[in-house]
Amino acid sequence: MKSNSLPKVAFYMLTLSLLTYSPFNLADNHSEQGKIPAESKQAVGGKAWSEASDDNVFTIFKADLTIANEEILSNKKVNKETPQDAHGFFIGAYNNQTHMLNFMIGYSGLSEPGLLMSHFHMRCLGDGKEPPICKPGNPSGPIIQTICGMPTRPGMVPDWPTTKTDKDKHGLETRCSKGNSGYIVGKWTVEEPYRKSLLDKKVFVNLHTKSNPKGEISGILEK
Repeated sequence: MKSNSLPKVAFYMLTLSLLTYSPFNLADNHSEQGKIPAESKQAVGGKAWSEASDDNVFTIFKADLTIANEEILSNKKVNKETPQDAHGFFIGAYNNQTHMLNFMIGYSGLSEPGLLMSHFHMRCLGDGKEPPICKPGNPSGPIIQTICGMPTRPGMVPDWPTTKTDKDKHGLETRCSKGNSGYIVGKWTVEEPYRKSLLDKKVFVNLHTKSNPKGEISGILEK
């Protein structure tokens, strides 16, 4: 589900929809299996959200996608022609039992002609205590999941995760939305090597453009 442009009010409405529909739709399924107290299923509004959270089923993540974050995470400056108001947000609900991350990404004001590709990256510190995709002594930000755009097949980047099957190496969305403003709604089953890193603030979202092929705006996923 994607769009080329979206008013700010619609962003907030869709975000609210994600946070209410995705977690509670899943929570209802778990309740039927006896994994969530019955009263959680019957509750509404804030009470339902509180009980779902207290049951430790869901972890909510957010991120501000900015040029400043991109320059920190990549340790480089973006193209000087990049619009200074380029920005975006990420919000998602992570199911700690099924490891499914339902998410929404909104963005606006990107450099023309707009979004080229987007990924989840691992923020590697190079301390030797990280997943195999991180090389000891080499701080980096390798791709761990394509959201849209490239790469869509193995071998297109040298550090592509060996944990993925051929099917998993394709993007969550086939193509990115056209234009410099829009949104993406998707879901990602987080593989075992990256689950702890997600909870430890070592996963970030990066949006790439033609002007900034290595990244224009980024943000760390935080609880």
